Amino acid sequence: MSKKNKNKKVKNYSSDSEEMYRMLKVLGAVVLILVAFYLVFAFARGEISFGKKTTKKEPEIQNTEIVSGMVFSKLEAEYYVLMYDFRNDNASSYESLYQTFTNSKGNYKLYLVDLSQQLNKDIVVEDKAKIDISSQESLKVVDGTLVHVKDGKGVSYKVGLKEIRKTLLSL
Repeated sequence: MSKKNKNKKVKNYSSDSEEMYRMLKVLGAVVLILVAFYLVFAFARGEISFGKKTTKKEPEIQNTEIVSGMVFSKLEAEYYVLMYDFRNDNASSYESLYQTFTNSKGNYKLYLVDLSQQLNKDIVVEDKAKIDISSQESLKVVDGTLVHVKDGKGVSYKVGLKEIRKTLLSL
């Protein structure tokens, strides 16, 4: 070889297949990194577990608190509805009474109506003489009323914490 040829720089052009190969290697590395991040975070959040089986408890739907428009339309043939203002001074006493009743596993379902909610304000009256439980359209109660519903009709009612306690604890 001559001296001239030695000093010439040789330009290498890569072929299309080599370019494609490099691009696939980079893309593969990015995908592997993303999969690794997913596995780490899924394991940390508990979506993936190795060896230990955990049973997830299904969330319970709270269906004891209803609005006043549903007082006479529940599926049970016979039940009670306790209506009081959840923000009133006696609210903790009514809540305690409700907890005692539900823990005793009584034969009847007990629903709650929060009279402080705007949807329930139209059924509240101040005078006990104006209480009416004959139908949904004419429903009127005072704060602290227990209504006994049978076959979609109001059967009886009790007013006041002492009367309600006596009635619920005797069931």
